Amino acid sequence: MFAILPGCIVNESPRYEGDVTFRWSFGGLRCSEDRAVMGVNVIIPGESLANGGRYNCETNGFDGIVLHDFLPGTYEFHLEGVSYTNELLYEAHGTFTVDGDVSVNVDMTPVGSPPSFAYLSWLFPANTYSPSPNCNQAGITHIEFRIDDGEWERAECWEGHGGNQIQTRYLAPGYHDVEFVAVDAQGRPWYYFIGGIDTQASRPTSHTVSLWAVGGASVRWVLRSWYGTPLSCYEAGVTRVGINFRDYYTGELVYGDVGDWHDCIDSPTPTPVVYEFLRPGRYVVEMYAQAYDGREYFSPIDSPVIDVVAHEFPGPNAALPVYLTQE
Repeated sequence: MFAILPGCIVNESPRYEGDVTFRWSFGGLRCSEDRAVMGVNVIIPGESLANGGRYNCETNGFDGIVLHDFLPGTYEFHLEGVSYTNELLYEAHGTFTVDGDVSVNVDMTPVGSPPSFAYLSWLFPANTYSPSPNCNQAGITHIEFRIDDGEWERAECWEGHGGNQIQTRYLAPGYHDVEFVAVDAQGRPWYYFIGGIDTQASRPTSHTVSLWAVGGASVRWVLRSWYGTPLSCYEAGVTRVGINFRDYYTGELVYGDVGDWHDCIDSPTPTPVVYEFLRPGRYVVEMYAQAYDGREYFSPIDSPVIDVVAHEFPGPNAALPVYLTQE
């Protein structure tokens, strides 16, 4: 005989009221570092705050404020950093959730600027001097970098190495492409990095990139007819040539399935193409071109092989010829 038991009601885990501690900064600066900021206005829709939500920037060495007795839940907030004449200098928006005491760290950005940025630092691969070389041991004086194909910026190597960080320009929150080139005193590129970072509104993110050693390659193409006769770009009807490097051991293509494309211009022969940011290794050089009338030109199945050596950069006079034959 079976007994039918009454159903049980399971309550969700209880949530607790608590205090909210705001800690603020201004584009990475503390109150003592940006003396133009007199105070911060805290606006939380639906909440009545002491002194109308207007607080000193710093109190007893603390850059922030503690607000008491918030009921459990999620709240929106708006912070305004204001000057001594009540001019709006910085601002930030966001949310926080109360389930007991909560801390909200906010880095405000200048009015009119995108609301996020990042801190960047870099490392170099091991070498004969150290398993984790510093700038001097790596032979690097400067780092050149850019974000989202923007303008190249330049920093001294030490500024982002050994626990140091540089601050990016202000950015929209989200994913951003970054590219780094480490150069020596003569401006030669020795290390390289390309990748991505994420940024968050009003909360700077930190990123450390590990640069890799690079070497160079110099290649040129020679177009030939179906009979093997050399052709100029004009005679071949070719305006652009695609170049790629296939890893000799793994088969991986450096420039993906699309390749790296260059204009085919005779002067009197096509100008060599010089590469400076290749990972050291052995590569098969592959090329392809298509004429405006549909004729195709391919590098041979046994296309030339090139060795890329770290910190060696062959110039245009040492370009490897690759023959593209009409098929």
